[in-house]
Amino acid sequence: MIYEVKFGHGETNAFADSETALELQEGVIVRSDKGMNYGRIIREIPTDTALEVKHTVLRKANEEDELRVKTLNDLALEAKTRVRQLVLDQKLEMKIIEVAYNYDQTQLFISFTAENRVDFRVLLRELAAYFRIRIELRQIGPRDAAKIYGGLGPCGRPLCCSEFVYEFPNVSIKMAKNQNLSLKQSKLNGLCGRLMCCLTYEEDFYKEAQEIFPDFGEKVVTAEGTGKVIGLNVLKNSVKIRFGEYSKEFELAEVEVNRG
Repeated sequence: MIYEVKFGHGETNAFADSETALELQEGVIVRSDKGMNYGRIIREIPTDTALEVKHTVLRKANEEDELRVKTLNDLALEAKTRVRQLVLDQKLEMKIIEVAYNYDQTQLFISFTAENRVDFRVLLRELAAYFRIRIELRQIGPRDAAKIYGGLGPCGRPLCCSEFVYEFPNVSIKMAKNQNLSLKQSKLNGLCGRLMCCLTYEEDFYKEAQEIFPDFGEKVVTAEGTGKVIGLNVLKNSVKIRFGEYSKEFELAEVEVNRG
């Protein structure tokens, strides 16, 4: 059986073999070429899916494993303070987002953001000398940083990327236009400063609606005569039409497009 595993330290999700059946969200200890890691099961993958599987589930996490993970998280917080101090000492233009140990404490993962390219060769040598284990420095984007930090979105709910979005979708401003949303960046951007992932959720619905709804400014025929489309409400399945001095809202079924 093959499962997708989510790790708790910003490491990319991985596919892992398992000889035993596992439950969703179950904690597991996974082995890879980077050592051992603790993660949680996200989903089972069909066996006929073409994937490159480099991880193996060693066992289900037990109470002792959970306690060790908690200890490692506490140690990682201490390490994060030290890493940030070294960055300040070297005056590097980078922001440390997360520091985490793998399960067997043979590697330290350090995630950071930076607007420009950073020469961290000296920093890497100092980190290796101080911690005396393998160091992996990874530059991540603002969306990855928001996923790690978490928080509440404009809707008042936890960020989708922190809860259930495991791969970032491609989001464009055209999606907001299709959904007749305000094009102000302050209303469309999430905590990461990028377009919100949820703009993709209803994109297919609005694309289908575009095929049956008239366009803005298009002439249509109704029982009250010919008018021009000035508003669309896809959710209510209605069209707002202007007739000279007044306007009125109609059900879509009551409107006929006048292409002449």
